[in-house]
Amino acid sequence: MQPVQTLIGMNIKLARTKRSITQAEVANKIGIEASYLSRIERGTVPVSCERIYEIIHLLNCDISEIFPVPEEVETQFNQ
Repeated sequence: MQPVQTLIGMNIKLARTKRSITQAEVANKIGIEASYLSRIERGTVPVSCERIYEIIHLLNCDISEIFPVPEEVETQFNQ
């Protein structure tokens, strides 16, 4: 079972790597450490809506790429 923050983190990483952008580039542009972004992507730290918005804006992706659909969350919780 994966918490929602882990699914969000995985989706952030997927969106970032699809665009061939490094953690260091994202972190530098939004004013955080690359190690903190790494923890966000692993789902080991909570992330604010504001920070997610900054990441979505920077990656130029749709919010639906980052937030898991309810069915995905339900599937994870039922495993």
